[in-house]
Amino acid sequence: MLCYYQKGNSDLQDGCRIVTPIRRNFWELEHELITIEKKLGEGAFGEVSSGTMRFKKCSKTVQVAVKQAKLEKLGKEQIKDFMAEARTMRKLGHQNVVKFYGVAVMQEPLYLVMELASAGALDSYLRKNMELSVEKKTEMLLQAAWGLEYIHNKPMLHRDIAARNCLYGDNKVKISDFGLTRNGTIYQMKPKTKAPIKWLAIESFKTMVNELNEVIQNSILQISSQKTDIWAYGILCWEIFNNGADPYPGMNTSDVAAQVSSGYRMPPYQNAHPEIQTLMTKCCAENPNDRPTMAEIAHLIQRVTGIPRPNFAAIAKKEAEELLLMNFATQKTQRRNRTNRKTMVPKGM
Repeated sequence: MLCYYQKGNSDLQDGCRIVTPIRRNFWELEHELITIEKKLGEGAFGEVSSGTMRFKKCSKTVQVAVKQAKLEKLGKEQIKDFMAEARTMRKLGHQNVVKFYGVAVMQEPLYLVMELASAGALDSYLRKNMELSVEKKTEMLLQAAWGLEYIHNKPMLHRDIAARNCLYGDNKVKISDFGLTRNGTIYQMKPKTKAPIKWLAIESFKTMVNELNEVIQNSILQISSQKTDIWAYGILCWEIFNNGADPYPGMNTSDVAAQVSSGYRMPPYQNAHPEIQTLMTKCCAENPNDRPTMAEIAHLIQRVTGIPRPNFAAIAKKEAEELLLMNFATQKTQRRNRTNRKTMVPKGM
């Protein structure tokens, strides 16, 4: 329609003509380009399905995962959270972070479209492949470290690092699920916020215990930082070495809160490299300042494994350019769009 009115020099209405149309951004998708195939599960906003996406400028299709959201089933805060997750993913581009293709928001259900990891969730993959070698699992630790290091350098806090929130595909761990992600290096949580206790750093909760050593109250303190992400990364290391098992086996959340507050830590995996065992212990140090940074973690595992660090910036640039070429947008179009007014998309994008 834009082309018709622009090339034909026709009036939209009396005296009103399109001179410079504002085109869609590459991440603004059309529903008709996306085909839903199979339900994978339920997410916070609705169904998560596998499917295919066709690019406008070529006949190529890719396998995708699609989060769907129906407005009538969501409150204002949930819609806001859905858009916030899409906005966060739009800023990311790394081989160890799940790839974001875009959102389709001009009709219902809303779609958030990302790459489909061939092996699915990391915890499920580990449970189905218990024969993986220690070396392979250590490589997974490194890939997760690279992804989280990249996120921290944005800077962002993931705030929900766990095997269930990572994917595995193309022999790579990919950080996923950005519903709780926030910009910056410190975030103050709202009171009474639900939190995954088994992955929560000791400074993020306080526990009151009676004489019988029973938890009588567990309340969340209102703080997240890069160091709390690193604690959760330490728990992720334990999950990977233990084939996706639930952390703190035999304990419920109240037990975990009481035991961790009293100084208990899960022992590191005995068959891991000694430096990796020490690293896992340091990630869950009681004093946040005693925990390493993600850059230090990545550097250590690179040295232990001998795996060279890829040129992540060059890889991300190449993938972004290919994505633009496969869509109708060009880099010149993108630069022009940034100088014009914003397109009309739902509030939050």
